[in-house]
Amino acid sequence: MTDSNRWQRIEQLFQASVDLDPAARAAYLDEASAGDRAIRAEVEALLAADLDSGEFIETPAYSETGWFGDAVTVPLSEEEQEKLSQRRLGPYKVIREIGFGGMGAVYLAARDDDEFEKQVAIKIVKRGMDSDFILRRFRNERQILASLDHPNIARLLDGGRTEDDLPYFVMEYIEGEPITRYCDAQKLSTIDRLNLFLKVCSAIHYAHQNLVIHRDIKPANILVTAGGAPKLLDFGIAKLLNPDTPSQTVDLTGVSMRLMTPEYASPEQVRGELITTASDVYSLGVLLYELVTGHRPYRITGRSQLDLVRIVCEEEPDKPSTAVARNETVSAKDGETRVELSAESVSRNRDSQPDKLRRRLKGDIDNIVLMAMRKEPQRRYTSADQLASDIKRHLDGLPVIARKDTLGYRSTKFIKRNRVGVAAALLIIATLIAGVVSTLTQRAKAEHRFNDVRKLANSFMFEVHDAIEDLPGSTAARELLVKRALEYLDSLSVEASGDASLQRELATSYQKVGDVQGRPANANLGNPEGAMESYKKALAIREALVASDPRNTQDRRQLAISHSRIGEILEINGDHQGAMNEYQKALAIREELYAADPNDPALQRDVAVSYFEIGEALTALGDITGALASRQKMLPIFQSLADKDPSNANNRRTVALSYKKVGATLARLERLDEALASYAKALEMDEAALSADPTNASRRIDLSFSVSDYGYVLARAGKTAPALENYRRALQIREELVAADPKDERARSSLATTYAKLGWVLSLMGNLTSSVDHFRKAIAIREAMIAAYPGNVPNRADLGGLYGEIGDSFARAADAPGTPARERPERLREARSWYQRSLDSLGDLARDKGEQAVSASFVEDIRAKLVRCEETLKKK
Repeated sequence: MTDSNRWQRIEQLFQASVDLDPAARAAYLDEASAGDRAIRAEVEALLAADLDSGEFIETPAYSETGWFGDAVTVPLSEEEQEKLSQRRLGPYKVIREIGFGGMGAVYLAARDDDEFEKQVAIKIVKRGMDSDFILRRFRNERQILASLDHPNIARLLDGGRTEDDLPYFVMEYIEGEPITRYCDAQKLSTIDRLNLFLKVCSAIHYAHQNLVIHRDIKPANILVTAGGAPKLLDFGIAKLLNPDTPSQTVDLTGVSMRLMTPEYASPEQVRGELITTASDVYSLGVLLYELVTGHRPYRITGRSQLDLVRIVCEEEPDKPSTAVARNETVSAKDGETRVELSAESVSRNRDSQPDKLRRRLKGDIDNIVLMAMRKEPQRRYTSADQLASDIKRHLDGLPVIARKDTLGYRSTKFIKRNRVGVAAALLIIATLIAGVVSTLTQRAKAEHRFNDVRKLANSFMFEVHDAIEDLPGSTAARELLVKRALEYLDSLSVEASGDASLQRELATSYQKVGDVQGRPANANLGNPEGAMESYKKALAIREALVASDPRNTQDRRQLAISHSRIGEILEINGDHQGAMNEYQKALAIREELYAADPNDPALQRDVAVSYFEIGEALTALGDITGALASRQKMLPIFQSLADKDPSNANNRRTVALSYKKVGATLARLERLDEALASYAKALEMDEAALSADPTNASRRIDLSFSVSDYGYVLARAGKTAPALENYRRALQIREELVAADPKDERARSSLATTYAKLGWVLSLMGNLTSSVDHFRKAIAIREAMIAAYPGNVPNRADLGGLYGEIGDSFARAADAPGTPARERPERLREARSWYQRSLDSLGDLARDKGEQAVSASFVEDIRAKLVRCEETLKKK
């Protein structure tokens, strides 16, 4: 039976049985379902939901006084109010009832014990509703709220039991309006609404980071205070995903139709399927749709739950830019219809006009909202934070990931952000082209054309490229710019092979192309082989320039840079001794130049860079003490340069990097307290740098390394909980960087490393399932990178290492205290399988790229672990 026919059959049975009494309904379904238990269960779930929901479309799901989404204000009699005002709950005196819902009542109360004065809201289970399920759900909500501390989430203050042993909990009392009503009352513009929505995303992302899925995001559960602060409420049907507290997890699948608001629920939620954080992302999309358009995405014409399910799961909503032009009518009691929402009223509430609002929503906002609301969970934003990041990119005039990443789209975004500069550049280029065309036939002006084209190439290379280098998402554009500039210069080199200045430009162009292709310290495309080829071309040109003029300081400085760049590629390919040789050549040049002019800060900096590079090579060669000595030489040089020129951001950046490298070396020597102190200094500097330049992609990746490395040392020191927190922060930054620039292999590599580190820490904490899940995510990234560039040695080496680390996780879990004896052999067999896979992968790499591409000590370690697994399994 097709899905369409199945839904049609379910609807027929539902409509035929909904008005029958219980006995007749059961008899009818026995006969009509023809033994199909799945269809029978679907119909019964809908009938139960319909019975529980009542007039859910007509009845508002929020309290006028501003409380939980399941609270509805009902006036009390004077006698009831007098009796209620005499009630106490612990140290709190009840003032009045402010609402009640399906499982409990909510009271406004105040402290009454002379400790301090504070109004609170108290939620209590109603007598008669204290079934095991309701009490479990109530305790679940209280446990969730106790674990959350965020400025945009209503806080849990206290809890206890009444004199008749019913549980209650005390929350901060929120006086506010549902977010949609607040925005309309304040006539907030679209930009203001987006900024307010970002705070909601922050609260949801925080909940997700704490393993909580809200599952009921809607305007009534987000109240905005008079000060403009949104507060997320009502975790009554939230799901706690923490595997360490299974007793607190409430499985609501069987009653999911009753415990949600269908118009804001995701397709998988209304179908009763597995709920993940992607469901909250969907609900955020629905909320955002309503905030920016004034309309809900789906037009419900009937009150049947089945109608809602079909619409949410099958119908595609209009684009927001289309929806704002829609009129919605309602039928009055006298039979007349009136317009409830019109394009004019929606626009007025957003301080706009219909055409202007439509244009404001068209494009980015359309795509952002619809991406959040995709029917398939895996095609939505991966997190609430990624949704927020895309909105921020839109507000900053940057390309968003919800739009197709075309050159034309990115160009349009760049032009909008830089209208004056682009207009001037276009004018110059147009003038230049006109000049070139008009003089093509004039031999006397051929030299003029040569210089004009050369200037244009240099503009691409040294002005436009450098201006966009640190912008998120610029990797592909940078590659295009440098390649086009190189084509221009190559075409001119034939005409001016003896022109030294042109040769210098060519060498610099080759170097920049190499940086974009595969320099590990830069945003790059993951092609180290291509980078090596480009660097060698630059080296050959610079060697010829120095040979023709040995006294030229700048040519010699650039020659040292070429040796350094080649050393970097040799290093990531595993040839650490070859890298050391190149770094020493660079150091010899730099020390000679610095000795001749010790007052030149640029030459001083060059020497410090060489100490940095040699420290990297010594670390790879296993000389950790030598590496520390080299890094401790570079740190005071960089610090001195920063002190002399405190306004130079690059100088401050190198000081922070120096502290990281010193910290890493100290950690290798087990001097963990010193390592943490060094990383703390780097972290402070990187935080300040990013705060000063928040859109700079390089500053963000710098901070992610500080956070991640600090987490590593914490874990080494046995402080796994704060280590996990640091790695999660690094993960957030790196996910955003990859989303902004999917072609940046540095960002993708860093993201894979973060997943692996999270897997390692989770394994140390005894969470095998989550550990393996994170390792698999890292493996997927590495495999995709290898598929694009099979010659990338670091990616292949890391992949082999990841297989070994999964083996470690299973082996560690097998040996963990409390592991049932019957589970140990299976975990050891899993470990053995992954260790063997690691050895096979690294063996293939050694055969393809040479023994130097693989760490011999790592291979021996894996082999020893494999042998231990096999010996332990034999004993069993």
